[in-house]
Amino acid sequence: MLSCPNTLAQTSTAFVPADKFDIPANNGAINFAVNGSYSTATFEGSTWTFTNLLINGSEPLQNLEISTENSNVTIFSYHTRILDFPSDQLRYFVQGRGQQIINIGVGLQGESNVDWVVSSNRSFISNGWTVSHNGTVTLTGLTGNISITYFGFTNQLTNSNLPFYEQHSVAIAVAVLFAVTVAVAITVAVKRRSSAGETISDD
Repeated sequence: MLSCPNTLAQTSTAFVPADKFDIPANNGAINFAVNGSYSTATFEGSTWTFTNLLINGSEPLQNLEISTENSNVTIFSYHTRILDFPSDQLRYFVQGRGQQIINIGVGLQGESNVDWVVSSNRSFISNGWTVSHNGTVTLTGLTGNISITYFGFTNQLTNSNLPFYEQHSVAIAVAVLFAVTVAVAITVAVKRRSSAGETISDD
């Protein structure tokens, strides 16, 4: 187990799931679900900052700042997408109804429209989290599997005079897609139950 003091500064330092990055004053801890490496891991205040983070099976993450209070966090993966809607996604598991403060190095850029989506246990949620102007996401009281997804693209959607649906088209599109998926799943489940009932009644 790795209980790190203030700074770890080596080139490509490896870590394993058993390594633990504690935040004693906040009753919090961070670890990773799989092996990986980083250039530096610095602890300052109550925040761990990882540079050039590489989680096995994920894309490189240049900078991750994370703090947790009254909760333990296990980070699963970080993925980026450059086709269709550019996006960045961090997935982790949280135990304990505390708070996490996370910055993955993306956020409001003057010329870019930004949409954020947070899901908890595969359900999109609108409460329990906020995003600051520098892209820092604060989540409170959420447990289980959490996904933080940032959608950002440079175009004229930053114009505050545009209608709401145009400024937040990505988030709306994702929400609609999720709703359609749930509706289809419910329909299939109902049909299966109906078929099962008919089969039983025929016997």
